[in-house]
Amino acid sequence: MTTFGSGGLGRLRTAMAASVAGVLLFAACSGGGSSSDSGDPQSGGTLKVGMSSEVTTLDPAKGSANAMALTGYAIYDTLMKVEKLGDEPQPNIAQSMEPNADFTEWTMKLPTGLKFSDGTPFDAAAVKFNMDRHLDPKTASTAASLLSSVESVDAPDATTVVFHLKHAYAGLPYAFSYDGSGTAGYIASPTALKEFGDDYTGHAAGVGPYKLESWGPGKDTVLVRNPEYWGTDEPYLDKVQIRLIEDEQARFQALQAGDIDYAPTINPTIMLQAKNDASVNFVQGVGSDQDSIVLNTTKAPFDDIRVRKAVSMALDRDEIVDLTKEGMAEPAVNLFPKADPFNDEHEVPGFDLDEAKKLIDEYKADTGKDVSFTYMCRPTVNTTDVIERQLAKAGMDVKVDVQESTTAVSNFIAGKYDAACWTMAGFLTPDLLPYRFFYSSGDLNSTGFANQEFDKLVDDARLTDDTAQRKELWGQADGILTEELPWVWTTSQPIGFISSKKVHSADLDDPSRLRYSVPTINNVWLSK
Repeated sequence: MTTFGSGGLGRLRTAMAASVAGVLLFAACSGGGSSSDSGDPQSGGTLKVGMSSEVTTLDPAKGSANAMALTGYAIYDTLMKVEKLGDEPQPNIAQSMEPNADFTEWTMKLPTGLKFSDGTPFDAAAVKFNMDRHLDPKTASTAASLLSSVESVDAPDATTVVFHLKHAYAGLPYAFSYDGSGTAGYIASPTALKEFGDDYTGHAAGVGPYKLESWGPGKDTVLVRNPEYWGTDEPYLDKVQIRLIEDEQARFQALQAGDIDYAPTINPTIMLQAKNDASVNFVQGVGSDQDSIVLNTTKAPFDDIRVRKAVSMALDRDEIVDLTKEGMAEPAVNLFPKADPFNDEHEVPGFDLDEAKKLIDEYKADTGKDVSFTYMCRPTVNTTDVIERQLAKAGMDVKVDVQESTTAVSNFIAGKYDAACWTMAGFLTPDLLPYRFFYSSGDLNSTGFANQEFDKLVDDARLTDDTAQRKELWGQADGILTEELPWVWTTSQPIGFISSKKVHSADLDDPSRLRYSVPTINNVWLSK
């Protein structure tokens, strides 16, 4: 499949392979048990998954949390896919996706005979309906910025979808590959969307390996095998139960007790416990999640760059790692984790308590105001006390506001915070999550950060398939982020997956497939 031309992604694969090799070696050797050598897949059984956030929506245009990613991927699958870190997008539900010579038009071919779980035909008209819905500003789709280069979508026949772009964009297939929340690759039944409207989630219908049996606020989400699934092997399970267990320790204890079978974590204490517990499987993925303090630049005190710099310089990241990460993390200094091929030399201002105090004193003298703000966080984050204490030493009055995860996510997206803790999940390309968080019109840009130079660099990076040029342009863009500091990076930690001994999957057997802190259940099977 010609997706990026001129060997662009081939070069990227080579770079990524080199940077990931050490991580793979470490992950393959990490503790606990593993699901390797588990024999041939077996069919049947019920998988019980514990998640830190509730399934609040199954609408592909509204998804914004990890539970939506896991459940949505099972219900919808994706048009394109990237199986391993470093791979380029490949056909999945779609049979092919080809650009014209200058990357201003892409043509996707679809299979025949597929149906949504509600019986609606899966065809080009259905894909166009979903794309038009994302592109309609009235929808306020969380995937809209992934499609920001798309001018219009045509469906000239039942198996052909044509994407007409506003400008050249070599990375469009990634938008249909990302198996996280808000992906454009999840295609929902137009019939169900039209019929149920705001009540769609309880009637979600896709063409993935599982279909929805039941859903409700405060209740487990239950999926059952889709007997009409188009794939050759999956699904193996009869049923999947997804339940909210927000507390990390409680979730791990539930797994040890056999109440659940499968759980993701980025909590280093839990990962260390799992690595040392022979009764469970623990696998460390190649991806990294980066913690940060996100600052609302639209209001005081963070509309002043001096205060944003003071926050970064007041943080002793080594101490945060030592006290809260059990040695399973490292300081984060820019947008890209060290293993990421786009990692660059730029760094946020480092620990300098005296300079942080000086900046705060200057701000107070000039404005006549104290630096006082609320720091919104989720219960699963264990760094708040250390960060509050460190910022206080620099003269900042910090009130920690711990909110239930679903509420915190909603308030974050709406920009209803002074400062907020946030974890940037791993990403296939900076054209995905970073674009959404930092581009002026990005749908997840809740900080008010708007920088024309940054936008221009990102636009230029999206126009080329040359890896070296993209890395250079994104490096310059990251330099702006480390200077302007809408986000202050704190720590970078690995992702972990804990399961019972009876849980097996291709993903758990190959850490290079584990890129996100969201488990994939599509290829999971249970040994008897």
